[in-house]
Amino acid sequence: MTSISRQYLSDRVYDHLVQQLNLKRYQIGTRINTREISEELAVSRTTVTKALERLSQAGWVAGGEDGRLVVASYPPLKEVRSRAPFGFVNQTDSTYELLLEHILKGEEKPGAIIKERAVAKSLGVNPATVRRAAEWLRNDGLLVRLPRRGWQVTSLDARDIRDVYQIRLLLEPVAFSAAVRRISEDSIERLREDSRRLISLGEEASVYDRRTADYNFHRTVCEASGNRVLTQTLEPLIRKVLLITTVGFRYGRSTRSFEEHEEILRALRDRDAARTVRTLKDHLRTAMKFNAEVWERR
Repeated sequence: MTSISRQYLSDRVYDHLVQQLNLKRYQIGTRINTREISEELAVSRTTVTKALERLSQAGWVAGGEDGRLVVASYPPLKEVRSRAPFGFVNQTDSTYELLLEHILKGEEKPGAIIKERAVAKSLGVNPATVRRAAEWLRNDGLLVRLPRRGWQVTSLDARDIRDVYQIRLLLEPVAFSAAVRRISEDSIERLREDSRRLISLGEEASVYDRRTADYNFHRTVCEASGNRVLTQTLEPLIRKVLLITTVGFRYGRSTRSFEEHEEILRALRDRDAARTVRTLKDHLRTAMKFNAEVWERR
């Protein structure tokens, strides 16, 4: 049986939410709670955020007075693709989501070994399901296959870190430059709200909060470029760096990193492509130097 690629999971969440809006399960002005949707559908908040970004671009949800998303209007019936209730086509999607959450929360650290049978037993699925989910995470650059031993969370060295950032320095400015003309004011404001929240938390922010906020920032702007191939190329590189960025955060870079995000967002808000690219490159170069040096000291 051919499994459904996990890249389509956020699309299914999007379709489900469009259906819920069309059925008026949410009233106009109702606040959208990402955490509640995540728990209801058993998917990560990152996946829900991707779906909500599409709803925002369509104009069906928007930022309220406090910056949080609220229902702005209802989609026409023609936008509803299926009236079937949300559900995973197979268990691989949910297994992938759970493994990803464990990695991003730091529960599975770089170098940790993941055994298919142990995970399968704990989740109540078969080992083949875990293997398929692990293969998706390998494509993300987060796991490495160990013959006869299982899977290992990717352990990067300083050279790997520099190599990943060098590729991002080549490709990400292209995406951000294109996003200047396309990214919505609502998207910019939500990202600014997220950055301000992390700045206020400082070093008290959780590993998961830092990683998901950093990932969401770069992913959202890349998606706003409208270049799907470029975004899909960059996504595994952005995720791979998440494995080591928290080390830098522990050494005092958390606040400064999100302040740099705010500088980039100001350039995007001003629709200044040259400044957007310049501040992004400064941000990536600083992160590359800092993270590589900290990793070497460890």
